[in-house]
Amino acid sequence: MAIGAYSGLVLHPLRTLLAVLFAAMMAALILWMFRVPARVTIEVAHARRSVRGIARILVPTRGTEHAERATELACRLGQEHKSQIIIIYVVEVPLTLLLGARMPKEEHRAEDPVRRSAEIVKVHNLEAITHIDRDRDAGRGILRAASDLDADLVVIGMDPERSHFPDPLCRTIETLLRRGNLEVIVDNHPASEAA
Repeated sequence: MAIGAYSGLVLHPLRTLLAVLFAAMMAALILWMFRVPARVTIEVAHARRSVRGIARILVPTRGTEHAERATELACRLGQEHKSQIIIIYVVEVPLTLLLGARMPKEEHRAEDPVRRSAEIVKVHNLEAITHIDRDRDAGRGILRAASDLDADLVVIGMDPERSHFPDPLCRTIETLLRRGNLEVIVDNHPASEAA
């Protein structure tokens, strides 16, 4: 009887191998779960956490090469986190007109740049949100839209031709930097040299 009981304990070689593999995988999983991450300073941890929070990136466009380059830059920045890219064109309404006055020519002119920028976003498989807004000042309109749409970051392209002026920052960028309460990335790509 002792021999019969013993024969039930003899395991098949494949079962033995599977049991050893299972035990090894469980040990590796337990070691991985209890591993201690590398120590980082509080500043490094805060910086990493703040960049993870970029879910919505606002990109103003005017249909220029530097504005479309800013859209491309925003897409690359938001690629890892699948950020929403908000494309905005602010039609500046002159003081001589009411803010709600019809401006069909200017509004029609805004459609093509917004569409082209949205195509850049779609190439990156990100969600494009498009807006055509009106304001007396483009910078104020962008700041209002960033607040209303809960944008985490503004990426704006700087016209390389403006670098020849004594004040290279255009009025819109200056408004964003001075009055905005959000992160702003200014892409100052050098002008292309004619070959």
